[in-house]
Amino acid sequence: MKKIVLMMMAVLMAGSGLKAQKRDTLYSEDKSLTDGFIGLSPNGDSIFRIVQVEAKFPDGWVGWRKYLVKNVNSSLGNKYIKIPKGEKCAKATVNVIFLIDKEGNVSDVTADSLSTSTVNEKLVEEAKRVIKDGPKWIPAWQRGHTVSYRAKQKITFVATKD
Repeated sequence: MKKIVLMMMAVLMAGSGLKAQKRDTLYSEDKSLTDGFIGLSPNGDSIFRIVQVEAKFPDGWVGWRKYLVKNVNSSLGNKYIKIPKGEKCAKATVNVIFLIDKEGNVSDVTADSLSTSTVNEKLVEEAKRVIKDGPKWIPAWQRGHTVSYRAKQKITFVATKD
């Protein structure tokens, strides 16, 4: 019988080169970025990757991890991850990308192309489902206004043999 362990990887909520400047304020050393603006949402709102205050799960990062551990169906790993002969475990990581709009709603939940081409479809769907079904977030702030924010989360399923 296999045991399934779900590991949550670090939340990758912003681009590289970010440093804390003041309380809840971020800046980038990359001068080619223009305010962190990366595009428009389907309803015309600006989307940012670098913001003054990041979008935040209602109970903070600890609450976010607890939510993921509680709500991801890790038993799917037992069904869909093949442990290679001679190995004691195997893992599959899904990189989920999602939009947190200026009201804190989660939408536009997708998995990156590497995940969709290398990870079983059922695990990809489970990772996307848990993000979609989550509660509203506290929206990101830029220049004194709430803004839409593109976020990333890695979810790793691990199967181990007894």
